[in-house]
Amino acid sequence: MDGDGREAPAGAGPLAASTCWLLGDAAREVAQGMEKALEGETLRRREYGVLVVLEADGPLSQQEIGRRLAIDRSTMVHVVDVLEGRGLVARTRDRADRRAYSIALTGLGRAFLADVLHPAAAAVQDRLMERLSREDRTRLNRILAQLVMGT
Repeated sequence: MDGDGREAPAGAGPLAASTCWLLGDAAREVAQGMEKALEGETLRRREYGVLVVLEADGPLSQQEIGRRLAIDRSTMVHVVDVLEGRGLVARTRDRADRRAYSIALTGLGRAFLADVLHPAAAAVQDRLMERLSREDRTRLNRILAQLVMGT
């Protein structure tokens, strides 16, 4: 562990040659940074993810949001409860399926994303990526998209 209580990265040790290990370290660094950045807003990383998905593609059903973010059904209900309680999303019955709920970003949710959450996420990303050139960042994003999305 380092002085901040985080696990030390693989560095120059034998794990430095393990892509999977290094990706895990990078993911953990981002996750911890996001949790810390969102702490003051009393939100978690998964709530931020829901807001971003809704900003891009909403309104969507709770089930679809959960599928996209790998959030289980009961946790998804809690996440939407939190976001709805803050006025960031609105939950309505789906017109096509009265058993399902449609979740939409509110005006307050859009403003909160633009003014608070996106800048916080950008700061976390910039801190992690500051050692890379713009070209390397672009290349890394392309490679990660290939790995994760097959594109």
